[in-house]
Amino acid sequence: MDLPSRELYLSVQDLARLFKTDTATMLADLKLHLGPLRSTAFLPPPLVRKYLVHKGVSIPQQVISLQMLKGGVAKTTSALNIGLRAAMYGARVLFVDLDQQANLTFALGCEDENLPVWVDVVEKRITVAEAIRQVEPGLDLLPSSLNNSVLDRVLLTGNRNWAQSVRAPLATVKDRYDMIVIDTAPNLSAINTAVTCASDLILLPVNPDKFSLLGVRKHLADLNELRTEFGLEFQSKILFTRYDGREAASREILSQCIAEFEDLLLKSYIRTSTEIKNSIGTVKSIFNSKSNAKDDYDMVTQEVLEFTNAIHL
Repeated sequence: MDLPSRELYLSVQDLARLFKTDTATMLADLKLHLGPLRSTAFLPPPLVRKYLVHKGVSIPQQVISLQMLKGGVAKTTSALNIGLRAAMYGARVLFVDLDQQANLTFALGCEDENLPVWVDVVEKRITVAEAIRQVEPGLDLLPSSLNNSVLDRVLLTGNRNWAQSVRAPLATVKDRYDMIVIDTAPNLSAINTAVTCASDLILLPVNPDKFSLLGVRKHLADLNELRTEFGLEFQSKILFTRYDGREAASREILSQCIAEFEDLLLKSYIRTSTEIKNSIGTVKSIFNSKSNAKDDYDMVTQEVLEFTNAIHL
């Protein structure tokens, strides 16, 4: 695949910002704990992880799915950028693309539509481990294609245990990763039910329009039914995307979300940005740019990784 390794390097400046210090102080501390550095500007993921361990900051192991009944809410974009940023912090990340449109797969530079996908795993033609492709060291992908369009029919006609059809296969590789990020199609379906059963955290992106708000209400109700039916203990969080403070609709719907879903709403939100629009369809990371998108997805990823709770300054 075409994602350059250095796209995943974390700047020393960004690491300093995480620890609320200046770059010079961060460099001195890095050299103290890690020894001589090849670069004083950027760090590869293994060194970032090693430094975080020295600081007593652990990366939680979790399966995260991005779900939303309504399309066009930056679901795939959020899956991509949260996973990439987590990898930059040293997390071992597996992307699982379960949307037959395969936008996440294409965004990671994988365009071979003949590769095995999840339906091949379900029908036992291949194992999860065999279907995984490496993007970069520490960053893997189980791709999707139009072949996944029959997933629901396969589950419905095959007399399979829905609760285990994603969870059980992932269990065979789960120990290799800190974060498994699952991108889903925008619907309520058998495969998305299976994804819910496999998830520790479900992120529901919502953008500033009334139909998106209706979608999140319906989706939350469905998740609550599944939580009861299958005895699940996942967390649900709402991610507000495409916020534009200049627009009354953005301000109004964000206020509605805060009033209605305060306990579920992530503290960080994603502002509208041309870089976000361009991140799908390219293999260039937004994190090597100076933009709202970079800062916003960095804060969201820190929240998902629980860094704000782990870093005591």
